[in-house]
Amino acid sequence: MVPDGRGSREGRAGAHREAVRASFEKQAEEFSRSPVMTDSDALERLVTWSQLTDEARVLDVACGPGIVTAALAPHARAVIGIDLTPAMIARGTEIVTAQGAHNVIFILGDAARLPFFDSSFDRVISRRSFHHFPDPAAILSEMARACAPGGGIVIEDQALPADPAAAETMTTVDRLRDPSHTRAVAPVAWRDLFAACGLQFERIEIVPREMDFDEWMNRAHPAPDDAARARDILEAVARGERSGPRAWRAGEALRFILDLQIIRGTKP
Repeated sequence: MVPDGRGSREGRAGAHREAVRASFEKQAEEFSRSPVMTDSDALERLVTWSQLTDEARVLDVACGPGIVTAALAPHARAVIGIDLTPAMIARGTEIVTAQGAHNVIFILGDAARLPFFDSSFDRVISRRSFHHFPDPAAILSEMARACAPGGGIVIEDQALPADPAAAETMTTVDRLRDPSHTRAVAPVAWRDLFAACGLQFERIEIVPREMDFDEWMNRAHPAPDDAARARDILEAVARGERSGPRAWRAGEALRFILDLQIIRGTKP
């Protein structure tokens, strides 16, 4: 009998889910307070792109500590946040309770198997999560299934540099920082990805974000040797010795540019 590979695929998927949980259990508090993740302009941009109405039913996929969920809540009828990590769900509950939001529910669950009927939501949102998904098409397909006809899909995530060598450098640094990182979706790939999931691609925008290496790195609690290696790589980029994202020294601080991409589409 020839194995069909399903067992090994399921085993790899389960191992990756555990890697994600382990990584983000450590990050919940820092993640929820990070100036990068709580930036008001970035949150307002995401809300604007979502084009919400007062009657909108919204799903926030891989919601983390509920930062986006909380930002969407005042503009919608109901928002559900779903995440794989219990510490993130607990932190999200604290945030929306402090905000006084009464139209938010958090659910512990897997983005690859959304526990909702077809066409349950008017908007399906996901922020800074797709680079953790081994199979982005499968997640986007689930998001599309849960979205009602005429509804919108909005995704924000980091974008790889266009130069292949620079993209490999950034991916290497990302994986040293957080082993649950897979690979960011290239901006040029989104149109075909949306089409394959039965979605109408509308627009994409790239927004450069200046990052402080230490804040970004320490938030993920990497192994010290991995953090040191990641720093060495970006230091080499800053010195012009290696391709990578734009990086430079600002006094004692190491800083770099992380491109963010925001994508919107609709379900016909």
